Amino acid sequence: MAEDLIRIRNLKTHFYQGKGLLSRVFGQGLKIVHAVDGVSLSIKKGSTFGLVGESGCGKSTLGKTIFRLVEPLEGEIIFEGRDVVKMNQKDLREFRQKAQIIFQDHFGCLNPRMTAGQIVAEPLIMCRGKQVSQRSIEHEVVRLLRAVNLDPDAAVKFPNEFSGGQARRIGVARAIALNPIFIMADEPTSGLDISTAATILNLMQDLQDKMNITYLWVSHNLTQVKYMSDDMAVMYLGKVVEMGRTSEVFNKMAHPYTQALIPAVPRVSSKQRKQTILLKGEIPSPINPPSGCYFRTRCPQVFKRCEREEPPLLDLGGGHFCACHLYDGH
Repeated sequence: MAEDLIRIRNLKTHFYQGKGLLSRVFGQGLKIVHAVDGVSLSIKKGSTFGLVGESGCGKSTLGKTIFRLVEPLEGEIIFEGRDVVKMNQKDLREFRQKAQIIFQDHFGCLNPRMTAGQIVAEPLIMCRGKQVSQRSIEHEVVRLLRAVNLDPDAAVKFPNEFSGGQARRIGVARAIALNPIFIMADEPTSGLDISTAATILNLMQDLQDKMNITYLWVSHNLTQVKYMSDDMAVMYLGKVVEMGRTSEVFNKMAHPYTQALIPAVPRVSSKQRKQTILLKGEIPSPINPPSGCYFRTRCPQVFKRCEREEPPLLDLGGGHFCACHLYDGH
């Protein structure tokens, strides 16, 4: 069994909203946004871990917290035996050379004033510029562009001269420039048509096989997560409600939220159709989440205990976890 590359324990990331002098100076009137609220999970080396949920569930914030692009309130992020939360700036810089991000906006993350070659070369120059020649960097840029199936001539073009799929490839080339062992892919095919998205998925699988990259795959596209990920977690309002091997979660949906989320995915064959559970109401505000189980206000199987107690994340067997009172036997 592969060892863990990342172990996250009780991670919490809260934001604060408030206006006026009293809020800024004394904290009066501040509202707490529970973006990530006590998440624990592990990601195995060389695997892909899928993170799914509706918009606003906290999955992207969790990914950004791993890189400390937003600071956690508490918890641990153990990467290769070291806690990212406790790293100083020098250690954090070294960590970010091993861990990279593919951002959701494939054009927005590219500097429009830089050519594709300059964009891909930037991390190389920042980390190795004094140790290697300009010619070596140029050769490396050509190699990286070819690795993502782009012609080396693309190096002299600006982002506005590329299609969405080509722009995404440039982002991937930049992400792998420093030979990272971990990449967070945040909605990596967002805004792309089906055929272009498929080529990006295949490209990223090929790179994973060649470079032994570990992915955190953040997406609301459940079909992609099923195709790409080995393990997965379902998030709701900042919490993990179900987690396990992807095949196990899809075949034995335990949590009422997962039972509503997965069957809602469009299916090609009528034989594949499953009964769709329609959730009532809106997702509660992360500023004022419900007492007890956060999902209880929309759950079709809610009962009294759900209002009083928060369900623990229980192991149902075989590493399949679920946070629901229906399974804790009390």
